[in-house]
Amino acid sequence: MAYIQSYKEQSWLLPPSIEDLIPEAHISFLVEGLIDSLDYSIFDIKYSGVGHPAYHPKILLKLLIMRVLDRIRSSRRLAKNARENVVYMYLSEKLSPDFRTISHFRKNNPGLLKEVFTHTVSFATEEGLPDLSHLSTDGSKIKGNPSKKRVFTLRGIRSFTKIC
Repeated sequence: MAYIQSYKEQSWLLPPSIEDLIPEAHISFLVEGLIDSLDYSIFDIKYSGVGHPAYHPKILLKLLIMRVLDRIRSSRRLAKNARENVVYMYLSEKLSPDFRTISHFRKNNPGLLKEVFTHTVSFATEEGLPDLSHLSTDGSKIKGNPSKKRVFTLRGIRSFTKIC
């Protein structure tokens, strides 16, 4: 039986560009364009001065936007993708930030992330990318068994609202 020959041991005469390994119409190019168009002057002031150089915020934002698109929840998984996945390598510009760096950036900049996600969704809506013709919700009901410490009575809720 004839098999397709593999080229595992063959060296590249010229190394390929990471961009060439990603399909032309991939969403990562849209993410890169959106994030590169933002203003980062506030971070230039924040990170000026002495100390270890920081990752540029656009790199971390690209990873965080792509993370949402690929439904990745873990910062460790995102850091692993930045080392192993070609799309994430392209977006991180061949850098591999640590999971703690990603997590701290997300934790320390909630306002920026909200603004970037709002900008991304509004841009996608303007371009007609999301199809909102069919929306559905899950109406399943599951019987719960909560702890007695976590259950509030109506009287408890009213007393709590009076305190606040």
